[in-house]
Amino acid sequence: MQKTQNILYYKGIGEVCYVKNSRAKNLAIRINQQGEVRVTVPRYMSLKRAESFFRSKQPWVQKRLDGLKQKDCGNTLPSVGDNIRVRGRVYPIRLQGQELDVESAIWRVVGEEAKRHLPGRVADLAGKHGFKISGLKIRRMKSRWGSCTARKSINLNSWLIMLPEHLSDYVILHELVHTRVPNHSEKFWKELDGVTGGLSKMLRKELRNQQIMCLPDKERDQ
Repeated sequence: MQKTQNILYYKGIGEVCYVKNSRAKNLAIRINQQGEVRVTVPRYMSLKRAESFFRSKQPWVQKRLDGLKQKDCGNTLPSVGDNIRVRGRVYPIRLQGQELDVESAIWRVVGEEAKRHLPGRVADLAGKHGFKISGLKIRRMKSRWGSCTARKSINLNSWLIMLPEHLSDYVILHELVHTRVPNHSEKFWKELDGVTGGLSKMLRKELRNQQIMCLPDKERDQ
């Protein structure tokens, strides 16, 4: 079975992997639980036509990504007036400006701390392993931990700041490796193994147990 891959980036969705498959008869879009989007393309079909098909389905894809949930995290959220712990610091939850709910306030607090901490960590890991990036954005993402554009610019979910540091580092390294290997081929996983001490599979499995906007007890101070 012959396969070729192309990785394209779409605003609001992130990376989309187009895979040409000699056995495929129809275009198909697959979205896994981690928010990875894959378009299977018959070998006789042009990438331009496949892109047109995907763009026609973008609202559906976005809806699926927004709806990805492993569990209901509503009961882990504090109330207005309670506190949240971020990297050991306690922040009171107060609604500001246009914020209408606790979730928006939490994203603001998490985002501010992430922008203080993550750029330095990315620089440290990139320098240690010899990676170069063209840019870095840290923002709220509902279903993805990070992505890397074709121009080697990295996007990171601000919620990384709420993960154990070894998992946050894994996500950063995952995206850094994508600056050299834009797909999830055997070469990609081999290189990721090289910068994670052979632990990429274990870390990936552990990351799957984490959920965006779920707060463990230790991160809440009520």
